[in-house]
Amino acid sequence: MWFVLAGTTLLIVAVGGIYTGRRVQAALRDLGASERLIRRVGHGIRWFLFGYPQLFILFVIVSLVAGREAVVPPVSTWLTWLLAMPFWVSMLVMLQALPYLLLVGVANRCARRFHGSQFPRRWRALATVLPLLVFLIYTPARILMDRNDLNLHHYTIGGGDSSFRIVFVGDLQQDHMTGPERAEEFIALANAQQADLVLSAGDWINTGPDYIDEATASAGRIQSRLGTFSAEGDHENFAYRDHERSMREVREGLAHNQVELVHNEVRWFEHEGRRIAAIFLAYNYIYRPPEAEIRALLAKGAGADYCILVTHQFDAPLVALAVDEVDLVLAGHTHGGQVNPVVGLWHVPLARIETEHVEGRYRLSKRTEVIVTAGIGFSLAPFRYASPASIEVIDLRFGDGSR
Repeated sequence: MWFVLAGTTLLIVAVGGIYTGRRVQAALRDLGASERLIRRVGHGIRWFLFGYPQLFILFVIVSLVAGREAVVPPVSTWLTWLLAMPFWVSMLVMLQALPYLLLVGVANRCARRFHGSQFPRRWRALATVLPLLVFLIYTPARILMDRNDLNLHHYTIGGGDSSFRIVFVGDLQQDHMTGPERAEEFIALANAQQADLVLSAGDWINTGPDYIDEATASAGRIQSRLGTFSAEGDHENFAYRDHERSMREVREGLAHNQVELVHNEVRWFEHEGRRIAAIFLAYNYIYRPPEAEIRALLAKGAGADYCILVTHQFDAPLVALAVDEVDLVLAGHTHGGQVNPVVGLWHVPLARIETEHVEGRYRLSKRTEVIVTAGIGFSLAPFRYASPASIEVIDLRFGDGSR
């Protein structure tokens, strides 16, 4: 699924970039720009949209041919700002403006076909340049505005007097962009909630082995009365080409910091005589158990006073298995969309391509509800766009008549 989405995106970027470049050059020519400026703009568009992907693909090919243990491009803050950031911002600007450019082109063709005349060239040129300029200003401004946001979402489940507090986190993905300062802010906010239990949807690292120690140390600094327990994410597999080695080193690093990475098992907790089951399901791009295995795992929560399913991904097939089998599903992975482009006049979470449960609280049935965290860090794009980071605080309130 991931490769299909990536391939489709690259195709759209390639076709859209070529079309946008030609439209911009034609618009500049109609506005009286010099041929020298028009050529420079064309070269700039091609570099910003295609330069970084070509370098990235070239590095991956060379790494595979050379047999390197980790296929991770050189990472540093300055390389990110000089190469990755310009590409992602340029791609967003192009994709957001593209529908308006297509609309102008279609309207002009219709006018020529049905009325025998086109729109004046200067009008067409301005209609082409204006949306690009708007998104060229808005997009980086919104990225900078969202960059340091960290929301605390508080949910209360049940109506009794006895409260059991869970801090739910996910997708720290610590790396050179989600560094010590960001991790410190995240840890301090989580610890301020004085949780009984910390649960995580995984993805403590991003890619490569360089940040395993830092990420697992960050996980170990999150405090609660009963400890921190985590499901397995996608990125725990991405430290090395050898997924087993990646998972093993992350698991060992977490264990060294008193955090348990749980693989398809149940952990039991007690609160004032009530038994709470937390089922940890390994469900991600790299590993998905057979349906029978998932059903058997869910059945182990039977008899609990309250049953929680902790998983990294939560999509339609898993919805069908989990509904009415557990009381609460906790999931991550989506980053709230992370990069949510403007389509028309509204930001649309791209995560909806994979799941309708993008961020926040959802009810599946009278018994089962879902909470999805937007997480903390970044994946692929080195920023968030209309998708602030978040930590979830869940108060389970028990009493007469409540589960």
